[in-house]
Amino acid sequence: MQYRVRPYRGEIFLPIISKIFVGIPSYNRGRIFYYCIKSFFKSKLIKGFILIIDVSSDIEKELYVQALKELIDRGFEVIYDVNVGRRGSTRARNLVLDMAEKNLGSKDIILLYDDDYIYAGDKSVVPALYWLKNGDVGVVGGRVINLRKRKVDPDFALNIPYLADALTRLTGFILLNTKHGSRYVDYTTPLMALRTEILSKGVRYDERYGGTGYREESDLQKQIKKLGYEIVFEPMFHTYHLAIESGGNRYSDLEDRIYWKWKNHTYFMNKWRYPLRKKILSYVILILYALLNGAPAIKGIVKATRARQ
Repeated sequence: MQYRVRPYRGEIFLPIISKIFVGIPSYNRGRIFYYCIKSFFKSKLIKGFILIIDVSSDIEKELYVQALKELIDRGFEVIYDVNVGRRGSTRARNLVLDMAEKNLGSKDIILLYDDDYIYAGDKSVVPALYWLKNGDVGVVGGRVINLRKRKVDPDFALNIPYLADALTRLTGFILLNTKHGSRYVDYTTPLMALRTEILSKGVRYDERYGGTGYREESDLQKQIKKLGYEIVFEPMFHTYHLAIESGGNRYSDLEDRIYWKWKNHTYFMNKWRYPLRKKILSYVILILYALLNGAPAIKGIVKATRARQ
């Protein structure tokens, strides 16, 4: 594969002209959220945080308030919004982007994190910063290393060189190779780094992706590609994932997760005008996946197809 800039080889590159902020949406996971932000306490690179927090009770709210206070006391810049209620995944993520565009400089960098990620240290971010020196690169995706396998609808990666990318182009169903790189890709993981300037071009999560937000990142990345930017997957840019199965904007049971996979992927295909061949192949993949996961998954697809009528 040809690269327009030399691939990252492990050099130590610490840009000091840009501020680096971490954007995290969180819902009803105060204790897990604290583990996440605690992992940044020793960072010399991270300047601050943009935090969109939703809670269902005053007790849960207090957990977040204590965590925010500790971040501020440790000298981080903290931009936050705490809300009693639930705004949902895509809306919360858009608020992160809105606040980043409003408060950060155009060359500053935002890392898009989930609240059950654990920061792997400053060296884990340096590869993304290296790629973002290139103005042609719109977003850098990183490797999300699961510390446990989720019992319900576990993450799946097709880590065979070239195969995942080729099948994605052939079938229209997005399959990720989260091991091999560095490489240019059409889609990458939810762990992303981007320059704030790209937000001024109207890049946002589409809030019509409901429920678990399945395909919300794919849609965002598609927008960036349409603007003419490259997407890079860089496995040396990485984080650890607790894979918590309670709370959070994306948590759901198997039936509901498959329902939103079908519903949101259908919307994604229609929005981006997939040809009939790719729609059929995508549906075949989803049906096979449901059959492998048993009755609740099958019920999810039946529910989704009926909802379209």
